[in-house]
Amino acid sequence: MKHLLLAFILFSLPAAAQTQKLCGSCHTQPAEDFEKHPHSKQTVSCDTCHGASQNHIDTAGNTPPDNVAGPKDQPALCGACHTDQNKDFVASKHGKAMLAGGAQKSPACTTCHGAHMLRTPTQTEQQCKRCHAELPAACSAAPPAQTAKVSCANCHDKHKMVVVKR
Repeated sequence: MKHLLLAFILFSLPAAAQTQKLCGSCHTQPAEDFEKHPHSKQTVSCDTCHGASQNHIDTAGNTPPDNVAGPKDQPALCGACHTDQNKDFVASKHGKAMLAGGAQKSPACTTCHGAHMLRTPTQTEQQCKRCHAELPAACSAAPPAQTAKVSCANCHDKHKMVVVKR
C-alpha cells in the first residue's frame, strides 16, 4: 500500500505541473499566484478544483470549466484533506449560515484563505471587516499581550469563529 501511494504521488506531481502550465498559458495571473501557494507543491492542481475541463481547453476557453468551486462546494472539496478544520467550520455560525444558503455573504474557505494565493493575516482581517465593520468594544480593548496588536485571531478560533479564552 505504501508503494502504491508513493507511486501515485510521484506520477501526480508531473501531471499537476503540466496542468498548471497548460492552464497558465491563458490564466497567467492565477497560475503565477498558485505557484506560490503551498498546495502547488503537493498533488493539488487546477484540475482539483476545476475538473479536467477538457471542453474548456478544446474551445479555447469559450465554455466554462467543469467546476468552479463555489462557497457551498468548498467545505466538501477542501474538507477532503483538511478534515479537522472542516468539521469545526461546518459547525460554526458562518458554516451553518453558508451551507443553509440563508446568508449569501457567509465566508467559505477561500474567503479567508484566498483561492489561488494564500491571504496574509492582514488581508484575512480585512475580509472579516467587510461584514464586521462595527466591532464590539471588546475588540478595541488592549491586546492579550504587550507585544501583540489587536487582531480578530487573538480572540476568535480560526475555524469555529467563537471567542476563546486565552
